[in-house]
Amino acid sequence: MHSSKWFPGLLLFFFYISTAYSQKPKVELAGTEVLKFTSVIDSQQYVLYINLPDNYSKTNKKYPVLYVTDGQWFFPSMYVGYGGQHYDGFVPGLITVGITWPDNYDASRKRDFTPNHVDGIPNSGNAPKFLAVIKNEIIKLIDSTYRVEENDRALYGTSLGGLFAIYTLFHEPSLFNRYIIISPALEWDNEIVFKYEKNFAEKNHALNAKIFISSGEYEEAIFSGNTFNRFVSQVKASKYKGLALESMVLDRMGHSGSGTVGGIMGLQSVYSKPVLKVDSFLLDQYTGLYKLNENSITVTRTGNFLYGTFTGGKARLDADTNETFYIKGLRGTMQFKKDNKGKVTGYNLFLDDDTLFFKKLD
Repeated sequence: MHSSKWFPGLLLFFFYISTAYSQKPKVELAGTEVLKFTSVIDSQQYVLYINLPDNYSKTNKKYPVLYVTDGQWFFPSMYVGYGGQHYDGFVPGLITVGITWPDNYDASRKRDFTPNHVDGIPNSGNAPKFLAVIKNEIIKLIDSTYRVEENDRALYGTSLGGLFAIYTLFHEPSLFNRYIIISPALEWDNEIVFKYEKNFAEKNHALNAKIFISSGEYEEAIFSGNTFNRFVSQVKASKYKGLALESMVLDRMGHSGSGTVGGIMGLQSVYSKPVLKVDSFLLDQYTGLYKLNENSITVTRTGNFLYGTFTGGKARLDADTNETFYIKGLRGTMQFKKDNKGKVTGYNLFLDDDTLFFKKLD
């Protein structure tokens, strides 16, 4: 008797628990948007996740765009990675676009990321059409919807997505100027990417792109053939004019985990600022004490570099131009100002949409 009364009560309990959970709102990434469309080119359905920079609605600025393949997995991690890297000054304001599908992720990525058909993998080999979708539909949709720097696009891809990024690099080299390629599937179809690079190099001596390519320490130990290092060496041996290539084997990372860590390292790499060599005579003009309210900085020169001494420590100032400097790991840029007689009067500290002026006291 006791159990007969207990059982309906238990069902009722689970009913209420299930109902309560079903009524809870889903977690969404703050500030993101979603666009959906069906491609005319390959008749497939695609979903785009959009993250706009802070203060996007308050400015008229145009922004570079980062396109993230496998958006169902890596848009969230790049969303977080970008936020931290931007706050620390490594990355400019970006529009991030995650590209994915409504469902069937595994089958869809094997179809769209692979450049040619391989027996045993149904529907593989749609990369040429998928690239056309990105070029003629997705990019045009983003360009017409948001304020973008049309000549500054980055492509991120991991595993098969990395294979697709390499395919894109050597078949549409002018479509993107930055690439973050993590643990690419270089073994696909007897290492066909090596042939892509070789054929491209025979006809082209320039490749205007900044590329970060990485692999995980543990996957390098598992997979034979030293494929990653051989591919990087082959690309470097082509000595492309205009190419900036950084390669890295990520410590303590496997194949899947490298996507997030490599993505953050890749953001730092492909958006890294130049370090301009400035004449020491000009640097000496910038030395001195600067102050804004209770905040002060002393600028000194050692060799060919300026250094800023703050309350908490000392850091090197790297030159972006003859007048503009930045500190790695800190958001903002310093632009020194002069009066009509050429005397340095202070510097403007640019922080996103805010400008602060530090007056030179000596």
